[in-house]
Amino acid sequence: MDSSEAKSSAELRIIKEIQDLGLSDYVAELDEKGFTVIPPDIACPNGLDKRLLEGILRVSEERSGIKPDLKNGSTHQNFGATELAEKNKDLGLGVESTDGISNDSPIGEFLPSLIFEGQVFEDALMNPVLLAISTYLLGYQCVMSSMTAFVKGPNKVNLDLHCDTLLPNPLPDHALVCNCTYALTDYNKENGSIAFVPGSHKKNRAPNKSETTLSKDSNAIHVDAKAGSLIIFHGACWHGAYNRTAKGLRVTMPVLMARTYMRTEENLCEIVPDEMLKRNGPRFPILMQQGHFYSVTDYRKQPERKEKMYKFYESYNKSIDGVLDSGPDLIDSYS
Repeated sequence: MDSSEAKSSAELRIIKEIQDLGLSDYVAELDEKGFTVIPPDIACPNGLDKRLLEGILRVSEERSGIKPDLKNGSTHQNFGATELAEKNKDLGLGVESTDGISNDSPIGEFLPSLIFEGQVFEDALMNPVLLAISTYLLGYQCVMSSMTAFVKGPNKVNLDLHCDTLLPNPLPDHALVCNCTYALTDYNKENGSIAFVPGSHKKNRAPNKSETTLSKDSNAIHVDAKAGSLIIFHGACWHGAYNRTAKGLRVTMPVLMARTYMRTEENLCEIVPDEMLKRNGPRFPILMQQGHFYSVTDYRKQPERKEKMYKFYESYNKSIDGVLDSGPDLIDSYS
């Protein structure tokens, strides 16, 4: 957190939120390394992690017809091997086979659009810890780009180094997206953890083609984290994932957040039920892209959408003491 210049009302507000939640040390680590790991007692109060794990396993079974083998990982071992080339091409994933032969998936089963799968996923989005650090990186008008899950069993493929800001180089100093990943099973290298290159967000660029192979980067490190931890990283931080050598499943739920003007992975503008918007407080519609006036698909709906947008914006701005329009700049990094 920069203390060298006068701070806007929005910046002062988010700094206080971070301090009140006991997150200052984690934010300092995030600024320095590009990532931080928030422990379960702070990240997932009231059993949120256990409810999320149950919810994701339920969704996996409902969508696939197969009950996930959490203990041994048999249902997801070498997942996607027969369709690897097409799967990886479709998801834009670069991979490195650890044995030079295997061609399974580096992420396992991919479960998109979880926000509509039950109240627990709404609770995960509205987690004050997730929102405080997302706001610090992206401002009070940030939106949810996507909520997905990866269910990974034993596999033989590493995920290449990359960053989540999909723009040409150079990237700006400030974050445009951030990744908030709930680690819902114990996390270590043998369990197929994420890998980071500490400080890489300060390069202001994505890795080039010669820098993506995980095993060749001596600066890459794995993450140890207890189930229920929240791993948050800057959208320009280089990261990949190690293959899982242990039995069982690695279950993670990435919540990708973005500045309001970034193209999102999930287009939520016109598909969020009114009852969902009403039950979650004034920030929820903003997070669910309801403040996007220009995303209308039918010009005849534009007046109605404009009216709704202003209603949501004004309600949210009032709830945070008007910080969205309190500064001298038209666009403030924190508002």
